[in-house]
Amino acid sequence: MSYHIYQTEGIILGKKNIGEADRIFSVLTREFGRIDAIAQGIRRVESKLRYSMGTFSYARLGLVASRTSWRIVDAEELNNWKNIRETPEKLAAVFQIAELINRMVKGQEHDTSLWKEVKSAFLFLEQYKNAQGEGDLQIFGLLAQLKILSHLGYVAEHEKWFNLSLEEVQKMKPLIIFAINKALQESQL
Repeated sequence: MSYHIYQTEGIILGKKNIGEADRIFSVLTREFGRIDAIAQGIRRVESKLRYSMGTFSYARLGLVASRTSWRIVDAEELNNWKNIRETPEKLAAVFQIAELINRMVKGQEHDTSLWKEVKSAFLFLEQYKNAQGEGDLQIFGLLAQLKILSHLGYVAEHEKWFNLSLEEVQKMKPLIIFAINKALQESQL
């Protein structure tokens, strides 16, 4: 029996070990939205997928769909976000983004605007260099979370949030934190 292999790009949002050598990944993909996909035998030393599937990696994936799940059969790492991994504040920001998506996006649903927003957040963090560092990165993390919640429909009047500078966000920080917390509370997720 032959299977169709779907090719897509994705960002690894998280992973969990299952069984003796398998791992299930939470992946935000361009074509399918957020999915959970199993990589069989990935924890074995000889696994070809092992080095392309790090947490927060941006990869080209080969996926096979079954009735109840996705299976990863091929992976090529496109970007491991080296600058993000070397800066604890940047790593904290992408962890918050991944945690928010895993919490708020249930089920597979194609969402191009969410994909673009998350990918651009990762690209911004990868390229961001500023002497002030941590303060700006915390503000950026709040803005990214707010934009994601807006794309998902949990925050009203979303257009006004998309063109704010980091300085404007700093002035509105209490309001933004309130909006994020309210959205999370009202989602009941």
